Amino acid sequence: MSEMHLTVLYYSTGLHPASWRLSDSHIDEVGDIDFQVKIAQLAEKGKLDAFFLGDGQYISGEETGHISYYFEPITALSVLSRETKYIGLISTISSTFYEPYLAARMLSSLQQLSHGRIGANIVTSQFDAEAQNFSMDHLPPLEQRYARADEFITVMKQLWDSFTTEAIINDREKGEGLDSQYIRPIQHEGKHFQVNGALNIPTSRFERPLLFQAGTSLPGRALAAKHVEAIFSIAWNQQDAQDFRADIHRRADTEHRRPPLVLPGMTVYVDETYERAAQLKAQLDDFIPLAKRKAQLRKAIGCDIDNWELDARVPELPAYSELTHKVARSLYEAIKRACEEEQLTLRQLLDRFGTWVGHKTIVGTPEQVAQEMIEWYENEACDGFMLMPPTYPESFEKFVDLVIPILQERGYFRTEYSEHTLKGHLKREKLD
Repeated sequence: MSEMHLTVLYYSTGLHPASWRLSDSHIDEVGDIDFQVKIAQLAEKGKLDAFFLGDGQYISGEETGHISYYFEPITALSVLSRETKYIGLISTISSTFYEPYLAARMLSSLQQLSHGRIGANIVTSQFDAEAQNFSMDHLPPLEQRYARADEFITVMKQLWDSFTTEAIINDREKGEGLDSQYIRPIQHEGKHFQVNGALNIPTSRFERPLLFQAGTSLPGRALAAKHVEAIFSIAWNQQDAQDFRADIHRRADTEHRRPPLVLPGMTVYVDETYERAAQLKAQLDDFIPLAKRKAQLRKAIGCDIDNWELDARVPELPAYSELTHKVARSLYEAIKRACEEEQLTLRQLLDRFGTWVGHKTIVGTPEQVAQEMIEWYENEACDGFMLMPPTYPESFEKFVDLVIPILQERGYFRTEYSEHTLKGHLKREKLD
């Protein structure tokens, strides 16, 4: 039996925007690297494939009571690589703001520091507030950002092939340190980047870092099919997830590549009884006033919802192309599909939307959670999940202690690490 893949996204005190307000929250520890170490070690205890640091390069203004992203991820992962032994470590890298030579060099350093456990989630960034911190008035259009991302990844791959450890001969008698035939300047001249030389850090026996992509937009799908080993997706229901995974497989086949793993985001409220699991969700949701939830939804879909009845079905949403306000397309289309296919009321939509926009939420006992995960996996809706715990560390601890053992007993998840590298965990025998 094949095994599902599990990664976890670390985000402050949890993925629920009110997690910091709990009386026992760890909000005062988010600026302490030891807190991230604790969560990464907990993920390693659960035998997860990878620990993932999201990143945004701005102060979000979400009024969540904490700074959304604390510590630059490459810097943080350099610490975590010394405090863990097996688990993969994934950093967010913005192809809109980074240069490929710099990114390739930093990631190659981490790859060697961690002995082959590094991955990079390539994003094009989302908000003009970020662009304005990088000498831009606003972000370029989506298609332009993904064209740059395509070239960005292409250049990084060329750089990782440009200088390997075969070039290091260190012949003391002859006084020759490097064999130049194994150093190949890439001489790249493209629309977005001009990179002449070879990377100045050799790619080791651990090979290049693995690549990830997040999102479900059409340009994002094309990029994932062409370049990455796994994709973090959005799927509110199993049908959406099945359709998305099938589309990624078709696109990868066109690229003559092995399909990337598809790992939809999932938030789990789990306890020994359903009532206790539901109690935590209700407690967290109650911190967010209805007016604020409506404001968040209004911002996400770019539509006026003031006249919508709470317990009436959500009105038909316009096509994305008809919107007059700029919103994230992948999220908008996920909301639109869910409202149409599940005939959601506004109250149900606000409840679904509240924890972490667009992602699957499960509330239940360990057996209920494990069974739903298995059903998605068996029905080819995913290759595993990106876990997005509502609170840290408590909700994640319960998942590790209560759900993971059931998945292991049923043969759907590893009981021990059999590999020491992220490539090994994800079973990607060959990297292009």
